[in-house]
Amino acid sequence: MTRPLPSDGQGRPAGTQPLASRRERVKLARKWAYLVSSTTYLPLSHDQIERELLGLLDRLLEAVAGDRPATEIAAEVGAELVRLHCVGKTSLQCTVDLLAAALLAPTDPRSADRLPERVARLLGALASGYVEAIRSATVEQRGTSDQALLNAVRESQREWRACEAQLDEIFLGSPSGIAVTEPDGHLVRTNPALQRILDRTPSEVADGNLFDFVHEADRRLLLDGYRDLRDGKLDRLRSRPRFVTKDGDPLQATLTASLLRGSHGYVTIVSDDAELTLLQNQLRHQLLHDMLTGLPNRQFFSTHLEHVLHLPNPATLYHVDLDGLSLVTDGLGRKVGDSLLRIAADRLRSVVAGENAMVARFESDKFGILIENSASTPDVVTMIERINETLSEPAYIDGKGLALTASFGVVEDLPRTAEPAELLCSADLAMRRAKRKGPGRWERYDPVWDGRAREAIGLVATMPGAWENGELGIGYEPLVRLADGEIVGAEARLRWDHPELGLLPSERYLELAERTALIGALGAWLVERGCTDMAAGGGADMPLLVPLTPNQLADPRLAGTIRGILDGAAPGPGRLWLGLPAGALLEAGHEIVDNARVLADLGIGVVLHDFGVTPGELTLLEDLPVHTVRLDSRLVWHSVDEDSLVLAGARNLIALVRQAGITVLAGDLETSAQARWWRRAGVELGTGPLFTGEEGPVTDIGSLIGGGRAGPLQGR
Repeated sequence: MTRPLPSDGQGRPAGTQPLASRRERVKLARKWAYLVSSTTYLPLSHDQIERELLGLLDRLLEAVAGDRPATEIAAEVGAELVRLHCVGKTSLQCTVDLLAAALLAPTDPRSADRLPERVARLLGALASGYVEAIRSATVEQRGTSDQALLNAVRESQREWRACEAQLDEIFLGSPSGIAVTEPDGHLVRTNPALQRILDRTPSEVADGNLFDFVHEADRRLLLDGYRDLRDGKLDRLRSRPRFVTKDGDPLQATLTASLLRGSHGYVTIVSDDAELTLLQNQLRHQLLHDMLTGLPNRQFFSTHLEHVLHLPNPATLYHVDLDGLSLVTDGLGRKVGDSLLRIAADRLRSVVAGENAMVARFESDKFGILIENSASTPDVVTMIERINETLSEPAYIDGKGLALTASFGVVEDLPRTAEPAELLCSADLAMRRAKRKGPGRWERYDPVWDGRAREAIGLVATMPGAWENGELGIGYEPLVRLADGEIVGAEARLRWDHPELGLLPSERYLELAERTALIGALGAWLVERGCTDMAAGGGADMPLLVPLTPNQLADPRLAGTIRGILDGAAPGPGRLWLGLPAGALLEAGHEIVDNARVLADLGIGVVLHDFGVTPGELTLLEDLPVHTVRLDSRLVWHSVDEDSLVLAGARNLIALVRQAGITVLAGDLETSAQARWWRRAGVELGTGPLFTGEEGPVTDIGSLIGGGRAGPLQGR
C-alpha cells in the first residue's frame, strides 16, 4: 500500500518543491504511463496504469525524501514494474530518464548537495529490482516449460507404447495375412493368419521368401509389381496372385503391398478369397432365386428369356397363376400355404423335367415357365393338361389333403424383336383374361385384345392427371316419363374428353378405375357437381340420378360425404337418387348394406341398378327402402318378342315391383319400339341413347331441362 509523503506543514512532501502538489504528481504519472505504454502492450486500461504508476511515484518520493535513501523501496518499485508487464525493450530506459529528471528537480538547499547521489542510488536500486524480477520470471517460466516438455515426452512415450500394443494386437489378431519383408521378399515377420492361409507352420514360414509361396505362373508378374513399387511407379500394389498350399493346391488370394516408411522393406497384406467367393456366390444365388421355393426369380427369368430370344428354336412362354392358394393360406395359415407353394414348385419342375425349360416364381402364387420347343415338346393344350393334372393330385400337409389348379396365359412362337418385359406383360394379360373365365382355364396371347387392355390400363393410370387438367367432366342424360315423353329428371354420367382419343365411353375406364383410390373421390365429385348444376340450371325440383360403383358404395365415408354435400346444396335429399348395384348388395357384407340404409335414412332415393337377372334380388326390396329399380341392360336389349320367356318373366317381375309401390326404370333404350314395349310392360321411366341422340349426354343441364318433352319417342 502506498504511504503518504511526509509533509512540510504546507501540504508538500518534505525536501521537494516541484512534485509537492498532487496535481504535479498526477501529471508526471500520466506522462510516465504514456511513455511506458508506447514501449509495450500492458493488459490494463489507461486509467489503471496511471493509478498504479502514481502509487509507485509516491513510494519513490518517500524513499528519496528520507535521511538515508530507501533502496529497498526502489528495488520493490522496479519489481512492481515487471509485475505490471512494463518489460518492453525501452520500458526501463524511459522510466529512468523520466524519474531522474523529476527527482533531480530543485529541492531544499540544505540537502541539494546530496540529492544527485541519493537519486542515482535509488534509480540503481530500481533497475536492479527490475532486472532481478525479470530474471526470476524467466527462470520460473523456463522451469514451467521444462516440466511441460518432460510431461509431453512422458505422455508421448505412453501413447507410443499403447499404439505399439494396439498395432501388435491388430497384427496378431487380423484375419488377413500380414508379412513384413525385405526388398528381395525375405520374410522378416509374419502373423498367424498368413501361416494359416499358406497352410504352413511358423517354423516353415520363418526365414522363408514370400515369392517362394506364390504359384510359378504368377510369380514373375508379382515380382514386376514389387519392382514398380520400389521404383516409385506405384504408390500401392494390388494383385490377385495364386498361392500354393502345403499340399500343392492353388489358392486364390488378394494381395496388397506398400513400402514401409523409414526403411527399404515392404508390408504385404494377403486375404483368402475362398470365403469371399463363397459369400459372393451365395449372395448371387439369393439375388437371382426365390428364397421359399429355390426357383429362379423374375429377374433371372427375364435375363434367361432375353437369351432365348436370340436362339433359332421357337419357344413358348407360360404365365401361371395358382387358383385357390389364398383360400389355403387364409383358412389354414401361412405356414401351410408356404408348404403347398413349395410342393407346387416341385411339381411344375417335374412336369417340364424332360424339356429344355426354366420354371421361375414371380411373386405370391404366380410362376413363369419358358420352354425351348423341340420335336418332342407337347403342344400347349397337352402341357397345360399335364400341369393341372399334376397340381390337382392331393398333397398331404399336417394330415390334410390339399390340391390346386392353375390359370395360364400363353405366348407362343416368341417374336425375336420383342422385349422380355413386353412378353411377360402380354402373358400376364392373357392369364388375367383366362382367370375371369374361371379356375383352370387358359388363354393365348391376342394382340388385338392385348392392345385394347393396355390402352384401357393406360387410360386409368392417367386419370388423376386428366381430372386435374379438366379433361374429366360431367354429362347429363334425361330421365323421361314413357307415358307422355316428359323429361322429369336427369342422370349424371362421368364424361372424359380425351385430347387424343376424343370423347371416351365410360365403360372403357370405369371398371378398371374401380381398382384405384380415385374412384371414391370421383363419386363424391359427381354428386356435388350434379347437385350444383341442377340448382343453377333450374332443376332443383327434379330428381338427379347418380349411379355409384361397388367400391364407391363400400366407402365408409360415403354417408358423411353425401350429408355434407346436401347441407350445402339447393336440392333437398328427396331430389337426389343414388344408383346402387344390386349384385354388389347381394354379394357384399353388412357394411355395404348398412351404407345403403344410412343413405335411405337421409331421405335419398335408393335406385337398384342392374335389377332382374340375379336370384334373390327381390329380398333387397324387403331389406331396403328402395325407391326405384333399374332393369338390367341385358333385359332391355332383349328382342321385344311377345313369345319370349325372358320378357314374360320380366313383365311378371315388373308387376310385382310396382305392386310394392316401387318405380321401374329402363335404361339404355335405343329405339322407340323398345320404349313402347317396356311402357306397355309397366316401365314408367326411361333413359338412354334414344333420348340423347347422336351427341350423347349434354354438359348443360339447363338446356336439357328446358327441352320439356323427349321427341325421339315417336322416331326410331
